[in-house]
Amino acid sequence: MTLLDSLVDRFDTLPPGLLLLVAAAVLAAEVGLLAGLVLPAATTMLTVGLLARAGRVDLGVALAVTTAAAFAGDQLGYLEGRLLGPRLRRGPVGRWVGERRWRRAEALVASRGGTAVLLGRWTAFARTLVPRVAGAAGLPYRRFVLFDGVAVAVWVPGTVLAGWAAGGLPPGLPAVAGVAVVVAVAVAVALRRRRVRRRGVRRACSGRVPARRGSTRRRPGPRRPGEGRTAPVRRGAVDRC
Repeated sequence: MTLLDSLVDRFDTLPPGLLLLVAAAVLAAEVGLLAGLVLPAATTMLTVGLLARAGRVDLGVALAVTTAAAFAGDQLGYLEGRLLGPRLRRGPVGRWVGERRWRRAEALVASRGGTAVLLGRWTAFARTLVPRVAGAAGLPYRRFVLFDGVAVAVWVPGTVLAGWAAGGLPPGLPAVAGVAVVVAVAVAVALRRRRVRRRGVRRACSGRVPARRGSTRRRPGPRRPGEGRTAPVRRGAVDRC
């Protein structure tokens, strides 16, 4: 049994009002309480969409509640970062998150600014940490709330509607689609690596080898055959040029 199946079974036993309340708490706590590395927020939204398809909850109400909860959690995360700053990072929860994740989030905010809030919504660790890093870095709240509102308005309803649409598909089709996505991603990564290698070979063919320190200057007079030509940067690159 997958995590999605387990959540569907558990949520299906709850009354509609309590079901939406639990889903809203998970989405708000994902960012607001730094629980995004533990709580399955995206899977929760897919589950809400599946149950909406089955008629357990109203789809419009589910979209409104989940979107508002995710937006509120982001605002709480930004406020914590603005008020606590580095102290949050040095605390027990911050140390549990890990220095590597904090640095990645900081690099994203430093390089992208407000766009990092938009892009971070699509990655689990960034979705949890970017609002806090944005607040600690002093990103203007107007800019933060603009990008965050757009990100939440796209990501949350899109995920819930994906679950709702999957509920109407034949039983085996979602699994086939998942395999197709994995294969497509693997092919894209392989093609990208191939292009990077080719680009490196082209640079090696067109590059010049810098003169070594201590090398003697060329004496005046006629050059010998092959003297002064460009040499390949990497061994074996001459055969591929």
